[in-house]
Amino acid sequence: MKISYECIHCLARQAVEIAKEATTFGNQQEEIIKRSLKSLSEIDFNMTAPEMAYEMHQHAKQITGNLDPYKNLKQQYNQIAKEVSFRIKDEKWIENSNDSFDIACRLAIAGNIIDFSVGLDLEYSDIVKSVEDSIKMDLYGSGSKALKIAIGKSKKIMFISDNAGEIIFDKFLLEQLPLEKVTYVVKGGPIVNDATMEDAISSGVVDLVRVIDNGYSAQGTILSKCSKTFIHEFEDSDLVISKGQANFETLSNFENKAIFFLLRAKCKSVAEEIGCEPMDYVLTSI
Repeated sequence: MKISYECIHCLARQAVEIAKEATTFGNQQEEIIKRSLKSLSEIDFNMTAPEMAYEMHQHAKQITGNLDPYKNLKQQYNQIAKEVSFRIKDEKWIENSNDSFDIACRLAIAGNIIDFSVGLDLEYSDIVKSVEDSIKMDLYGSGSKALKIAIGKSKKIMFISDNAGEIIFDKFLLEQLPLEKVTYVVKGGPIVNDATMEDAISSGVVDLVRVIDNGYSAQGTILSKCSKTFIHEFEDSDLVISKGQANFETLSNFENKAIFFLLRAKCKSVAEEIGCEPMDYVLTSI
């Protein structure tokens, strides 16, 4: 999915937010913003938004030396997600449902609300609401039945994660999958609040399924930049479960691969590309 005009003001906002998260020194913040806006002014409209955002984050890291400015926030939202997941387990949402696989898909999508890059100022109650609404809202797209059929036919499944915190809710869906077929993917390094191996370890995902990283620290999955190991695994998989907007932006034009996208459509550009309404719960394939 190429950058749209709607992406420009969002990326400019991100430049300011990145500067504020990376450092408290005003001169450094100004330099991050100036370099980021310069990159934005020279934008190639054939790029994806995550590629442009990566450039801005590199400016911040180079100027401040702070390689993981969102680390504390990630830890905070991991903990919030765990607390919400305890409630789901205590109340036996999965066990008491008529369709445990569908509920697990909905919970995984609900967790996608935890996304700092789209400017959402989240409270604990927002995450709870996203989870509660996921049970009663319609899913836009192919739906969970189509995904379940595809899983049954697949020999090797790649599950590409999105954000920290969100991966806690991914566990509900992972527990419904044939885990011997599944490889779970995190980022190769920190970028905003995307999940890394550290998050996979702290959340217990590594105790559930085989986990690898993609060898690159950008939002989404920019195949041209990922490691050879990841590319081999990607090509060898006959089904990809892709979480979040950035993965949709970077993989939605990929052909000759069965990919199911699970996300909340949190911006107008992504919603228009999918054909849904902003903030819809989406489970669709290409």
